[in-house]
Amino acid sequence: MIWTNSFELSRIVRIFMSNGSVLFVFIAGYLFQHLSVKYSPNKYYINKLKNVILPYLIISIPAIIVFVYFQQRERVWESFYDNPEWLQIIYFYLTGRHLAPLWFVPMISIFFLISPLLIAADKNKKIYYLLPIFLLISCWIERGLPYISFIHFFSAYLLGMFCSHFKHKLNPILSQPKTLLLLGSMILAFALGEFFFMKGTMTWVNYLQKISACLFFLGLLIYYGDKLTSPIINVVANASFGIFFIHSYVLTAGKLSYTQLVGDLPSGNPVLHIVITLSTLFLCVSIILGIQKLFGRSSRYLIGS
Repeated sequence: MIWTNSFELSRIVRIFMSNGSVLFVFIAGYLFQHLSVKYSPNKYYINKLKNVILPYLIISIPAIIVFVYFQQRERVWESFYDNPEWLQIIYFYLTGRHLAPLWFVPMISIFFLISPLLIAADKNKKIYYLLPIFLLISCWIERGLPYISFIHFFSAYLLGMFCSHFKHKLNPILSQPKTLLLLGSMILAFALGEFFFMKGTMTWVNYLQKISACLFFLGLLIYYGDKLTSPIINVVANASFGIFFIHSYVLTAGKLSYTQLVGDLPSGNPVLHIVITLSTLFLCVSIILGIQKLFGRSSRYLIGS
């Protein structure tokens, strides 16, 4: 889907929808600290190898075959294809550049590797005093190769750990209507600031907007509690990691099928954007449920769910 009909509308959509990785990193940090009571380095590493790294290695195979042997990937550095094929494969796995969403895995793997240090820092608690400094670093250093993205997103991960560590104090505050109103206003203010005063949609202002969104949605979830529980939400939640792994394939297949059968992609609009999002979500969940039925519990080693 393209947005040639309205550049301004495209920017608005991107400002609110892009850089959602901040929320995922925040959730990862929150869950890491929440489960830290049960932390055992050996079990933790084995679990991540089975449920994250192994699916990543398997899911990557079709894309890597295409971009090593049949087609050149645009989102790589200039001299990338001067390397031998075996080294290209290693570089793709180390960077995740072979499939748009998969850059996230090499980056989050650095958090996995330093998990003992994060556990020690959480117990000490002094690292949380440095959270404002890490937020400034995130605004200054943009995402890039995995180790650069690790530095960029560290504040979001640490904020998630902070919100989990002090949940008994923070939850009553974050779930107050006046706090939600303040956070919602901050999201809107950052969005307007980026729209009128910044170029692009992945700026430091957008990062702060998404950090505000992390706190807003956490407070909203606490406020509504069990009211948000439903069978559909549970199914999507259980399939969420699988959706992350396969949705780029589904989107690409959909684009190629449309252009072959109909022609040029339609010009973008918010309604069409929502339709494509929901259709992709439905197809991904359907595929994941089929794989789960076929492979049982072993499906998590293939698609992460």
